[in-house]
Amino acid sequence: MKKFIKRGTALLAAALILTGCGDEMATLTESEEEVIVNYSAGTLAKHNSYQQEGMSSVYPKEEEESFDSEETEEKEPENQEESKENKESEGSQEKPAEEEAKTVTLTEALAIPGIEFAYQDYSTSDSYRQGDYFSLDALEGSTYVILNVNVTNTGAEAAECDLLSRQPVFHLKINGESGVKNVISMLENDLSTYISTLEAGQTAAGILMFEVPKELAENISSLELSLEMNGNTSEIKL
Repeated sequence: MKKFIKRGTALLAAALILTGCGDEMATLTESEEEVIVNYSAGTLAKHNSYQQEGMSSVYPKEEEESFDSEETEEKEPENQEESKENKESEGSQEKPAEEEAKTVTLTEALAIPGIEFAYQDYSTSDSYRQGDYFSLDALEGSTYVILNVNVTNTGAEAAECDLLSRQPVFHLKINGESGVKNVISMLENDLSTYISTLEAGQTAAGILMFEVPKELAENISSLELSLEMNGNTSEIKL
């Protein structure tokens, strides 16, 4: 406080020297006025124990905003990383691909308790006749590919084989071409509508018929059979 009084006295003496005793106050230039004002303000601020040093407390609001801005800038990379992780997470939540059809035997696919289904061979024909009362004729330019399948009761008791109620749908691929749906008929031995009771150990002859273009049936190198039943699709080993 003493230093403050001394400096105040010095400033007053300087003002008196500049003005002179009894004389008019000397005229100061703008630059000279600024020097005196700045010096006085700096001295007062420096020796005022109730004011914090420097100008840090003059604009506290701006400093807070600056701090918040820096904090935001520091958080932005984290937000960007979180956003990236969210996108990757969303991308990973894609709908699962359809499960590939299972490859099973015909017996496993039809799943009739105590009944075994065994593929034997195939034949081709422009028509199919059963007895004297039922016949099927292929359209012009087409022919039938007929799969012959043995149906056997492997149990020690009589067993019912009811495929009609299960409504199986078969598709046949020839030489890797698009699948052809089976012909559904009321033939007694048509597997897609087959219903019968087999005695223990009995074997019956069943068929599956597919109508295909003649040129496709002339040179068969491979056959692929699939089954749709109860909402499931199975690839059948032939």
